[in-house]
Amino acid sequence: MHLVHLLVLIFLAEAAVAQHDAVCQTQPVKVVEGDDVTLRCRLRPSFDVTGYTVDWTRVELHQVVHLYRHRKDDTGPQMEQYRTRTELSHQNLSRGVLDLHISSLHLSDAGEYRCNVPRLSASCTQTVTVGKRDEDGTSTTKAPPIKTTKPHTPGVSAGEPVQVPVVICVSIAAAVVLTLVTCGSVRHCSERLRRRKEMLNRNWWFYHLIHRFY
Repeated sequence: MHLVHLLVLIFLAEAAVAQHDAVCQTQPVKVVEGDDVTLRCRLRPSFDVTGYTVDWTRVELHQVVHLYRHRKDDTGPQMEQYRTRTELSHQNLSRGVLDLHISSLHLSDAGEYRCNVPRLSASCTQTVTVGKRDEDGTSTTKAPPIKTTKPHTPGVSAGEPVQVPVVICVSIAAAVVLTLVTCGSVRHCSERLRRRKEMLNRNWWFYHLIHRFY
């Protein structure tokens, strides 16, 4: 009878354990190289995993970033690039908080990370992107340059000087030549105009008489 009770208790315990899920941040975590980052992972509902194995791994590399088991950190299987750079708060494990802190990020730290509690079959993943830092300490991400536009003259391509049409120049030159040919010279034309004016002055009375008659 005691054996049956023991088996029932074990079954109920395993059933309770299987109901916990791991919850990670869904949006990618964006950081700049050299900065620190904390990857969030919580059990829902809260559960004490102090005596459980908790591991963080790089999904695409299939390697361990941080491993906690037997109530302490195990650096044996840990990737070399993460040694002395990761921290898992043991005190928070009693509340089901599995946050992992990584210091001084490198460009090679960009990737997908998995938080996992094998005994609970609870895991979740989140993505980390690492941007390159300039020499002045700022990120390389820059806004596109602002383009300025110059006033555009209809019929003229932008950036080309405005030119007088050749047809206008030819027309002006032809008019000057025709005038010179017709009049002979500017002085001769002026003389002819002066004579016509004198003729009109002498016969003004004739034009006046005609005007009154009509």
